[in-house]
Amino acid sequence: MNRFTLGYLSLVVAAFMIGLGNIWKFPALAFQHGLGGIVVYLIFVAMMVPLIAVALESTKHKRYELLEYYLKEYKRPAFGFMFFLFNILLLSYYSIVGGWTLSSLVIKDVTGSLSGNAITLVFVFALLILILIRGREKTLDVMVISVGLFFLALIVAIIGIYSNVPDKGAISHFIGQAFTWKGITEATVRDMAIQAAYSLSLGMGFYLILGAFLPDEISGAKLASIGAALDTFASILATFVIAMVLAVDPNIPIQGTALLFQGLPKVMVDILKLPALFYLLSFAVFLAALSSMIPIGETIVRIYEEFMRLPRDKAVLTIIGVTALLGLTNILGMKFGIDTITILDGAVSTFVLFGGIIAAWAAIEHREYVPEGLKKVAYPGIVVVGILGLYSLYHMLTEGQYVSFLLLIGIVGLALILNDKIKNYLESR
Repeated sequence: MNRFTLGYLSLVVAAFMIGLGNIWKFPALAFQHGLGGIVVYLIFVAMMVPLIAVALESTKHKRYELLEYYLKEYKRPAFGFMFFLFNILLLSYYSIVGGWTLSSLVIKDVTGSLSGNAITLVFVFALLILILIRGREKTLDVMVISVGLFFLALIVAIIGIYSNVPDKGAISHFIGQAFTWKGITEATVRDMAIQAAYSLSLGMGFYLILGAFLPDEISGAKLASIGAALDTFASILATFVIAMVLAVDPNIPIQGTALLFQGLPKVMVDILKLPALFYLLSFAVFLAALSSMIPIGETIVRIYEEFMRLPRDKAVLTIIGVTALLGLTNILGMKFGIDTITILDGAVSTFVLFGGIIAAWAAIEHREYVPEGLKKVAYPGIVVVGILGLYSLYHMLTEGQYVSFLLLIGIVGLALILNDKIKNYLESR
Protein backbone atom coordinates (compact mmCIF):
# COMPACT_ATOMS: atom_id res chain seq x y z
CA MET A 1 0.00 0.00 0.00
CA ASN A 2 1.27 3.45 -0.93
CA ARG A 3 0.71 5.51 2.18
CA PHE A 4 2.22 8.68 0.77
CA THR A 5 -0.47 9.73 -1.69
CA LEU A 6 -2.50 12.90 -1.32
CA GLY A 7 -5.72 10.92 -0.86
CA TYR A 8 -4.35 8.67 1.89
CA LEU A 9 -2.67 11.49 3.81
CA SER A 10 -5.78 13.68 3.47
CA LEU A 11 -7.74 10.96 5.27
CA VAL A 12 -5.03 10.90 7.98
CA VAL A 13 -5.42 14.65 8.50
CA ALA A 14 -9.22 14.38 8.47
CA ALA A 15 -9.08 11.52 11.00
CA PHE A 16 -7.09 13.75 13.36
CA MET A 17 -9.44 16.70 12.93
CA ILE A 18 -12.73 14.84 13.29
CA GLY A 19 -13.68 14.24 16.91
CA LEU A 20 -16.49 14.41 19.43
CA GLY A 21 -16.97 18.15 18.84
CA ASN A 22 -18.18 17.46 15.30
CA ILE A 23 -21.07 15.47 16.77
CA TRP A 24 -22.05 17.18 20.00
CA LYS A 25 -20.82 20.74 19.54
CA PHE A 26 -21.00 21.99 15.94
CA PRO A 27 -24.67 21.03 15.30
CA ALA A 28 -25.81 22.79 18.48
CA LEU A 29 -23.94 25.94 17.41
CA ALA A 30 -25.39 25.70 13.90
CA PHE A 31 -28.94 25.56 15.28
CA GLN A 32 -28.18 28.47 17.59
CA HIS A 33 -26.50 30.82 15.10
CA GLY A 34 -27.91 29.63 11.77
CA LEU A 35 -26.38 30.32 8.38
CA GLY A 36 -24.48 33.35 9.67
CA GLY A 37 -22.69 31.09 12.13
CA ILE A 38 -21.77 28.58 9.43
CA VAL A 39 -20.43 31.36 7.19
CA VAL A 40 -18.36 32.78 10.05
CA TYR A 41 -17.11 29.28 10.85
CA LEU A 42 -15.97 28.72 7.24
CA ILE A 43 -14.17 32.09 7.20
CA PHE A 44 -12.23 31.21 10.34
CA VAL A 45 -11.42 27.74 9.01
CA ALA A 46 -10.01 29.37 5.87
CA MET A 47 -7.89 31.69 8.05
CA MET A 48 -6.55 28.87 10.24
CA VAL A 49 -5.77 26.26 7.57
CA PRO A 50 -2.54 28.13 6.60
CA LEU A 51 -1.20 27.61 10.15
CA ILE A 52 -1.55 23.86 9.65
CA ALA A 53 0.08 24.16 6.23
CA VAL A 54 3.05 26.05 7.73
CA ALA A 55 3.53 23.30 10.35
CA LEU A 56 3.43 20.60 7.66
CA GLU A 57 5.87 22.46 5.41
CA SER A 58 8.27 23.22 8.28
CA THR A 59 9.25 19.65 9.12
CA LYS A 60 8.70 18.45 5.55
CA HIS A 61 11.62 20.54 4.33
CA LYS A 62 13.88 19.88 7.32
CA ARG A 63 12.98 16.20 7.98
CA TYR A 64 13.48 16.83 11.69
CA GLU A 65 11.82 15.06 14.57
CA LEU A 66 9.76 17.44 16.71
CA LEU A 67 12.25 18.20 19.50
CA GLU A 68 15.09 18.27 16.98
CA TYR A 69 13.17 20.80 14.89
CA TYR A 70 12.71 23.30 17.72
CA LEU A 71 16.26 22.70 18.94
CA LYS A 72 18.07 23.22 15.63
CA GLU A 73 15.85 25.91 14.20
CA TYR A 74 15.08 28.08 17.23
CA LYS A 75 17.08 26.75 20.20
CA ARG A 76 13.73 26.26 21.95
CA PRO A 77 13.13 22.53 22.50
CA ALA A 78 10.80 23.59 25.33
CA PHE A 79 8.18 24.29 22.64
CA GLY A 80 8.18 20.62 21.70
CA PHE A 81 8.18 19.65 25.38
CA MET A 82 4.97 21.67 25.84
CA PHE A 83 3.23 19.60 23.16
CA PHE A 84 4.37 16.47 24.98
CA LEU A 85 3.03 17.53 28.39
CA PHE A 86 -0.30 18.94 27.24
CA ASN A 87 -0.99 15.96 24.98
CA ILE A 88 -0.49 13.66 27.97
CA LEU A 89 -3.05 15.70 29.90
CA LEU A 90 -5.44 15.67 26.95
CA LEU A 91 -5.23 11.93 26.34
CA SER A 92 -5.66 11.17 30.05
CA TYR A 93 -9.23 12.53 30.03
CA TYR A 94 -10.27 12.47 26.36
CA SER A 95 -9.78 8.69 26.42
CA ILE A 96 -12.37 8.45 29.19
CA VAL A 97 -14.91 10.73 27.50
CA GLY A 98 -14.42 9.07 24.11
CA GLY A 99 -14.67 5.63 25.66
CA TRP A 100 -18.01 6.50 27.23
CA THR A 101 -19.58 6.40 23.75
CA LEU A 102 -19.18 2.60 23.77
CA SER A 103 -19.09 1.67 27.45
CA SER A 104 -22.35 3.54 28.08
CA LEU A 105 -24.09 0.90 25.95
CA VAL A 106 -23.33 -1.84 28.47
CA ILE A 107 -22.63 -0.01 31.75
CA LYS A 108 -25.50 1.89 33.34
CA ASP A 109 -24.65 5.45 34.44
CA VAL A 110 -21.04 4.91 33.39
CA THR A 111 -20.05 8.56 33.89
CA GLY A 112 -20.72 8.35 37.63
CA SER A 113 -19.40 4.85 38.20
CA LEU A 114 -15.86 4.30 39.51
CA SER A 115 -15.69 0.75 38.18
CA GLY A 116 -17.36 1.77 34.90
CA ASN A 117 -14.88 4.56 34.31
CA ALA A 118 -11.98 2.27 35.20
CA ILE A 119 -13.18 -0.36 32.72
CA THR A 120 -13.56 2.33 30.07
CA LEU A 121 -10.05 3.61 30.74
CA VAL A 122 -8.46 0.16 30.60
CA PHE A 123 -10.29 -0.73 27.39
CA VAL A 124 -9.32 2.45 25.55
CA PHE A 125 -5.67 2.43 26.64
CA ALA A 126 -5.28 -1.28 25.86
CA LEU A 127 -6.63 -0.53 22.38
CA LEU A 128 -4.29 2.45 21.96
CA ILE A 129 -1.26 0.42 23.03
CA LEU A 130 -2.16 -2.37 20.60
CA ILE A 131 -2.41 0.18 17.78
CA LEU A 132 0.61 2.35 18.58
CA ILE A 133 3.00 -0.49 19.32
CA ARG A 134 2.73 -1.77 15.74
CA GLY A 135 4.57 1.23 14.32
CA ARG A 136 3.88 4.43 12.42
CA GLU A 137 2.56 2.87 9.21
CA LYS A 138 0.05 0.59 10.90
CA THR A 139 -1.02 3.47 13.15
CA LEU A 140 -1.81 5.60 10.09
CA ASP A 141 -3.68 2.68 8.53
CA VAL A 142 -5.95 2.41 11.58
CA MET A 143 -6.63 6.16 11.40
CA VAL A 144 -7.62 5.93 7.73
CA ILE A 145 -9.81 2.88 8.30
CA SER A 146 -11.45 4.51 11.33
CA VAL A 147 -12.38 7.71 9.52
CA GLY A 148 -13.64 5.72 6.53
CA LEU A 149 -15.87 3.59 8.76
CA PHE A 150 -16.99 6.74 10.59
CA PHE A 151 -18.32 8.31 7.38
CA LEU A 152 -19.90 5.03 6.27
CA ALA A 153 -21.63 4.47 9.61
CA LEU A 154 -22.83 8.08 9.74
CA ILE A 155 -24.32 7.93 6.24
CA VAL A 156 -26.03 4.59 6.95
CA ALA A 157 -27.44 6.06 10.17
CA ILE A 158 -28.75 9.12 8.32
CA ILE A 159 -30.53 6.95 5.73
CA GLY A 160 -31.93 4.65 8.41
CA ILE A 161 -33.22 7.43 10.65
CA TYR A 162 -34.71 9.40 7.74
CA SER A 163 -36.61 6.33 6.56
CA ASN A 164 -38.24 5.92 9.96
CA VAL A 165 -39.09 9.52 10.89
CA PRO A 166 -42.85 9.84 10.35
CA ASP A 167 -42.92 13.63 9.76
CA LYS A 168 -40.50 14.42 6.94
CA GLY A 169 -41.63 18.03 6.96
CA ALA A 170 -40.30 18.41 10.50
CA ILE A 171 -36.88 17.31 9.27
CA SER A 172 -36.89 20.10 6.68
CA HIS A 173 -37.97 22.54 9.36
CA PHE A 174 -35.04 21.75 11.66
CA ILE A 175 -32.50 21.59 8.85
CA GLY A 176 -33.81 25.00 7.82
CA GLN A 177 -33.11 26.30 11.32
CA ALA A 178 -29.42 25.51 10.88
CA PHE A 179 -29.29 27.15 7.45
CA THR A 180 -31.54 30.17 8.07
CA TRP A 181 -29.93 33.59 8.28
CA LYS A 182 -30.09 34.76 11.92
CA GLY A 183 -27.56 37.55 11.64
CA ILE A 184 -24.02 37.71 13.00
CA THR A 185 -23.48 38.78 16.58
CA GLU A 186 -20.45 39.02 18.84
CA ALA A 187 -21.43 35.63 20.30
CA THR A 188 -21.58 34.17 16.79
CA VAL A 189 -18.03 35.28 16.01
CA ARG A 190 -16.68 34.12 19.37
CA ASP A 191 -18.37 30.70 19.36
CA MET A 192 -17.59 29.85 15.75
CA ALA A 193 -13.98 31.06 15.88
CA ILE A 194 -13.26 28.88 18.91
CA GLN A 195 -15.08 25.91 17.36
CA ALA A 196 -13.04 26.28 14.16
CA ALA A 197 -9.75 26.24 16.10
CA TYR A 198 -10.70 23.17 18.11
CA SER A 199 -12.24 21.30 15.19
CA LEU A 200 -9.07 21.72 13.11
CA SER A 201 -7.04 20.30 16.03
CA LEU A 202 -4.63 23.22 16.16
CA GLY A 203 -1.73 23.25 18.57
CA MET A 204 -1.20 19.56 19.40
CA GLY A 205 2.01 18.96 17.47
CA PHE A 206 0.82 16.12 15.23
CA TYR A 207 1.05 18.18 12.04
CA LEU A 208 4.77 18.66 12.74
CA ILE A 209 5.11 14.90 13.25
CA LEU A 210 3.26 14.23 9.99
CA GLY A 211 5.25 16.79 8.04
CA ALA A 212 8.54 15.02 8.82
CA PHE A 213 7.70 12.20 6.41
CA LEU A 214 5.51 14.11 3.95
CA PRO A 215 6.66 13.58 0.32
CA ASP A 216 8.19 16.69 -1.27
CA GLU A 217 5.61 16.71 -4.05
CA ILE A 218 2.63 16.98 -1.68
CA SER A 219 1.62 20.51 -0.78
CA GLY A 220 1.00 21.16 2.90
CA ALA A 221 -1.62 23.77 1.97
CA LYS A 222 -3.51 21.35 -0.25
CA LEU A 223 -3.35 18.60 2.35
CA ALA A 224 -4.59 20.87 5.14
CA SER A 225 -7.39 22.23 2.93
CA ILE A 226 -8.72 18.79 1.98
CA GLY A 227 -8.57 17.65 5.59
CA ALA A 228 -10.47 20.73 6.73
CA ALA A 229 -13.08 20.19 4.00
CA LEU A 230 -13.68 16.60 5.15
CA ASP A 231 -13.84 17.77 8.77
CA THR A 232 -16.48 20.37 7.86
CA PHE A 233 -18.40 17.76 5.83
CA ALA A 234 -18.49 15.52 8.92
CA SER A 235 -19.92 18.40 10.98
CA ILE A 236 -22.63 19.06 8.37
CA LEU A 237 -23.57 15.36 8.28
CA ALA A 238 -23.83 15.37 12.06
CA THR A 239 -26.09 18.43 11.83
CA PHE A 240 -28.43 16.45 9.56
CA VAL A 241 -28.52 13.63 12.12
CA ILE A 242 -29.43 16.01 14.95
CA ALA A 243 -32.08 17.69 12.77
CA MET A 244 -33.76 14.32 12.20
CA VAL A 245 -33.60 13.46 15.89
CA LEU A 246 -35.17 16.83 16.76
CA ALA A 247 -37.90 16.15 14.21
CA VAL A 248 -38.96 13.23 16.40
CA ASP A 249 -38.61 15.02 19.74
CA PRO A 250 -37.72 18.73 19.68
CA ASN A 251 -37.21 18.83 23.45
CA ILE A 252 -34.19 16.53 23.74
CA PRO A 253 -30.75 17.92 24.71
CA ILE A 254 -28.46 18.21 21.69
CA GLN A 255 -25.07 19.12 23.19
CA GLY A 256 -22.37 17.23 25.05
CA THR A 257 -22.83 13.94 26.86
CA ALA A 258 -26.54 14.71 27.36
CA LEU A 259 -27.04 14.19 23.62
CA LEU A 260 -25.31 10.80 23.64
CA PHE A 261 -26.72 9.44 26.89
CA GLN A 262 -30.21 11.01 26.93
CA GLY A 263 -31.27 12.51 23.59
CA LEU A 264 -30.18 9.85 21.11
CA PRO A 265 -31.26 6.82 23.20
CA LYS A 266 -34.68 8.36 23.85
CA VAL A 267 -35.39 9.04 20.17
CA MET A 268 -33.68 6.10 18.48
CA VAL A 269 -34.40 3.34 21.02
CA ASP A 270 -37.50 4.39 22.98
CA ILE A 271 -39.48 6.18 20.23
CA LEU A 272 -38.27 4.94 16.83
CA LYS A 273 -37.36 1.45 18.10
CA LEU A 274 -34.07 1.43 16.18
CA PRO A 275 -31.55 0.01 18.67
CA ALA A 276 -29.28 -1.35 15.93
CA LEU A 277 -28.96 2.08 14.32
CA PHE A 278 -28.32 3.63 17.71
CA TYR A 279 -25.47 1.17 18.32
CA LEU A 280 -24.12 1.93 14.84
CA LEU A 281 -24.21 5.66 15.51
CA SER A 282 -22.54 5.18 18.90
CA PHE A 283 -19.83 3.17 17.15
CA ALA A 284 -19.37 6.00 14.64
CA VAL A 285 -18.96 8.52 17.46
CA PHE A 286 -16.40 6.26 19.14
CA LEU A 287 -14.46 5.99 15.87
CA ALA A 288 -14.42 9.80 15.67
CA ALA A 289 -12.95 9.94 19.17
CA LEU A 290 -10.49 7.11 18.51
CA SER A 291 -9.20 8.64 15.29
CA SER A 292 -8.29 11.76 17.30
CA MET A 293 -6.77 9.84 20.21
CA ILE A 294 -4.39 7.82 18.02
CA PRO A 295 -2.42 10.82 16.62
CA ILE A 296 -2.31 12.41 20.08
CA GLY A 297 -0.81 9.18 21.36
CA GLU A 298 1.53 9.01 18.36
CA THR A 299 2.81 12.51 19.12
CA ILE A 300 3.44 11.63 22.77
CA VAL A 301 5.26 8.44 21.82
CA ARG A 302 7.40 10.04 19.09
CA ILE A 303 8.57 12.83 21.40
CA TYR A 304 9.28 10.42 24.26
CA GLU A 305 11.02 7.99 21.88
CA GLU A 306 13.16 10.83 20.52
CA PHE A 307 14.02 12.22 23.95
CA MET A 308 14.83 8.91 25.65
CA ARG A 309 16.16 7.06 22.58
CA LEU A 310 14.02 4.03 23.38
CA PRO A 311 12.75 1.32 21.04
CA ARG A 312 9.21 1.92 19.83
CA ASP A 313 7.59 -0.86 21.85
CA LYS A 314 9.22 0.18 25.12
CA ALA A 315 8.37 3.84 24.53
CA VAL A 316 4.72 3.01 23.87
CA LEU A 317 4.32 0.81 26.94
CA THR A 318 6.10 3.29 29.22
CA ILE A 319 4.62 6.65 28.31
CA ILE A 320 1.13 5.46 27.36
CA GLY A 321 1.11 3.50 30.61
CA VAL A 322 2.03 6.65 32.54
CA THR A 323 -0.76 8.52 30.74
CA ALA A 324 -3.21 5.77 31.70
CA LEU A 325 -2.18 6.15 35.36
CA LEU A 326 -2.90 9.87 35.09
CA GLY A 327 -6.29 8.94 33.66
CA LEU A 328 -6.90 6.73 36.69
CA THR A 329 -6.06 9.71 38.91
CA ASN A 330 -8.72 11.69 37.03
CA ILE A 331 -11.27 8.97 37.73
CA LEU A 332 -10.43 8.91 41.44
CA GLY A 333 -10.73 12.68 41.56
CA MET A 334 -14.18 12.49 39.96
CA LYS A 335 -15.19 9.90 42.56
CA PHE A 336 -14.37 12.38 45.33
CA GLY A 337 -16.28 15.21 43.69
CA ILE A 338 -13.39 16.94 41.87
CA ASP A 339 -14.29 17.80 38.27
CA THR A 340 -10.88 16.79 36.94
CA ILE A 341 -12.02 16.63 33.32
CA THR A 342 -13.21 20.24 33.33
CA ILE A 343 -10.04 21.40 35.10
CA LEU A 344 -7.71 19.67 32.64
CA ASP A 345 -9.80 20.61 29.62
CA GLY A 346 -9.70 24.28 30.62
CA ALA A 347 -5.89 24.25 30.60
CA VAL A 348 -5.50 22.12 27.47
CA SER A 349 -8.12 23.89 25.35
CA THR A 350 -6.45 27.23 26.03
CA PHE A 351 -2.95 25.94 25.34
CA VAL A 352 -3.87 24.46 21.95
CA LEU A 353 -4.68 27.98 20.73
CA PHE A 354 -1.20 29.21 21.56
CA GLY A 355 0.13 25.84 20.43
CA GLY A 356 -1.25 26.58 16.96
CA ILE A 357 1.03 29.63 16.87
CA ILE A 358 4.01 27.63 18.14
CA ALA A 359 3.44 25.02 15.42
CA ALA A 360 3.51 27.82 12.81
CA TRP A 361 6.62 29.45 14.31
CA ALA A 362 8.45 29.21 10.99
CA ALA A 363 6.14 31.90 9.60
CA ILE A 364 6.86 34.20 12.56
CA GLU A 365 10.61 33.66 12.14
CA HIS A 366 10.32 34.16 8.35
CA ARG A 367 12.00 30.85 7.53
CA GLU A 368 12.86 30.61 3.84
CA TYR A 369 11.57 27.04 3.42
CA VAL A 370 7.99 28.20 3.97
CA PRO A 371 6.62 29.66 0.70
CA GLU A 372 6.26 33.43 0.86
CA GLY A 373 2.62 33.33 -0.18
CA LEU A 374 1.82 30.82 2.55
CA LYS A 375 3.48 32.99 5.18
CA LYS A 376 1.42 36.00 4.14
CA VAL A 377 -1.91 34.17 4.40
CA ALA A 378 -0.83 32.59 7.71
CA TYR A 379 -0.29 35.92 9.49
CA PRO A 380 -4.02 36.82 9.83
CA GLY A 381 -4.70 33.35 11.24
CA ILE A 382 -1.85 33.72 13.74
CA VAL A 383 -3.32 37.03 14.92
CA VAL A 384 -6.83 35.55 15.21
CA VAL A 385 -5.65 32.49 17.15
CA GLY A 386 -3.57 34.73 19.43
CA ILE A 387 -6.61 36.88 20.20
CA LEU A 388 -8.66 33.74 20.89
CA GLY A 389 -5.94 32.52 23.25
CA LEU A 390 -5.93 35.80 25.18
CA TYR A 391 -9.73 35.74 25.30
CA SER A 392 -9.63 32.19 26.64
CA LEU A 393 -7.20 33.26 29.38
CA TYR A 394 -9.49 36.18 30.28
CA HIS A 395 -12.50 33.85 30.30
CA MET A 396 -10.72 31.41 32.63
CA LEU A 397 -10.09 34.17 35.16
CA THR A 398 -13.52 35.80 34.96
CA GLU A 399 -15.28 32.41 35.22
CA GLY A 400 -13.25 31.39 38.24
CA GLN A 401 -11.28 28.60 36.53
CA TYR A 402 -8.26 29.38 38.67
CA VAL A 403 -6.98 25.81 38.96
CA SER A 404 -7.00 25.44 35.17
CA PHE A 405 -5.24 28.78 34.80
CA LEU A 406 -2.54 27.87 37.33
CA LEU A 407 -2.06 24.47 35.71
CA LEU A 408 -1.62 26.08 32.29
CA ILE A 409 0.81 28.74 33.52
CA GLY A 410 2.67 26.21 35.63
CA ILE A 411 3.30 23.76 32.78
CA VAL A 412 4.28 26.46 30.29
CA GLY A 413 6.54 28.10 32.88
CA LEU A 414 8.16 24.76 33.79
CA ALA A 415 8.87 23.97 30.14
CA LEU A 416 10.44 27.37 29.55
CA ILE A 417 12.55 27.14 32.72
CA LEU A 418 13.82 23.74 31.61
CA ASN A 419 14.58 24.89 28.05
CA ASP A 420 18.34 25.25 28.54
CA LYS A 421 18.60 21.92 30.38
CA ILE A 422 16.67 20.15 27.61
CA LYS A 423 18.79 21.89 24.97
CA ASN A 424 22.04 20.92 26.66
CA TYR A 425 20.87 17.34 27.11
CA LEU A 426 19.88 16.98 23.45
CA GLU A 427 23.06 18.63 22.17
CA SER A 428 25.32 16.50 24.37
CA ARG A 429 24.15 13.21 22.85
